[in-house]
Amino acid sequence: MKFNDLDIINSKLNYQILLNLKYVINKNKFIFSEEVDFLEKKLKKLSHSKYAITTGSGTDSLILSLMALKKLKNKNEIIIPAFSWLSVAEAVLLLGFKPVYVDVDLQTFNLNVEEASKKINKKTLAIISTSLFGRSCDLIKLKKICKKKKIIFIEDAAQNFGSKINKINSCSIADITCTSFFPTKNLGGYGDGGAIFTNKKNYYNRILKLRNHGQKKYSQSDMIGLNSRIGSLQAAILNKKINTFGNKIKKQVKTYKSYQNFFEKNSISGFPKYKLGDSVSQFNILVKKRSLLINKLKKNKIDYKIYYPKPLYKQFKQKINKKIFLNNTENICKKIISLPFNDHSNERHLKVLHILQNIINKNKDYFFEKKT
Repeated sequence: MKFNDLDIINSKLNYQILLNLKYVINKNKFIFSEEVDFLEKKLKKLSHSKYAITTGSGTDSLILSLMALKKLKNKNEIIIPAFSWLSVAEAVLLLGFKPVYVDVDLQTFNLNVEEASKKINKKTLAIISTSLFGRSCDLIKLKKICKKKKIIFIEDAAQNFGSKINKINSCSIADITCTSFFPTKNLGGYGDGGAIFTNKKNYYNRILKLRNHGQKKYSQSDMIGLNSRIGSLQAAILNKKINTFGNKIKKQVKTYKSYQNFFEKNSISGFPKYKLGDSVSQFNILVKKRSLLINKLKKNKIDYKIYYPKPLYKQFKQKINKKIFLNNTENICKKIISLPFNDHSNERHLKVLHILQNIINKNKDYFFEKKT
């Protein structure tokens, strides 16, 4: 049973998308076309942000966001979560900033806001939060802290596009928000793609130039930028898929709640509970005996993923304090496992739950039992 069955997700739209692609191909304009403009207008409206800028990928969105910051003397530290995808640390390191790693919350797997606040000092330029697995970090509290400390707040919403906090779109809260349109994301294309959201015109103007070689007009540039533009074909695909985006999120929430109810019924803990407004794009659970559980899943042909096997401070052979050890991050990396999750048919999902029930009946000690 596939972890992400894109055949099921995309099959209903493929015919309409192919018609869109044929139309774009016949026009023979593949960069900065009306399809791209139309997508950015849709994204701006959906995110409730003043500005939306498409990019080549979610990783590029992070890099461009950091490039857009005004470098201040002695301010070279970027606070980031220790538990996240590679791109967060990669972007910081690539641009010569110093990553300052913060532990995460065991209840949400997201950045511990209180710990992040304690790390702010005179060298801090920005905080990057990551809202993992479609579950929003405490963005409103982080925004207040960053405003008070006069530092920049960047949100990595690669997995969280479509979430809300108190009915406020999560992509409209931070100074700069980044997202991804990688095929398995909430709004997934047929290849790489990304976007940046902001309500600040100065960032918008800088990023517009930076994503296109820093050009102020053709072949003239005052700043070093990137070639990070979403193509017309990818935009045409996303323009079609965005129409069914709301229904996809509803199905994801339904699947997540089904898992949650299943494990609660079996008195098992170790997973974040669904919070109203979250887009919940994965179901992750901490388990006692991961290797033994994996063997059982393999025997029953159930796919799984490990998000993520290593803390970010142990990636890229960084020359940092070797004694760094963040308890929650280390604990999660050793015990987390992600179960099959997409808007698949009810029949497939029920089959997964049936197999999990058989595993639990024989081997409940693989899991953490809920404390009574």
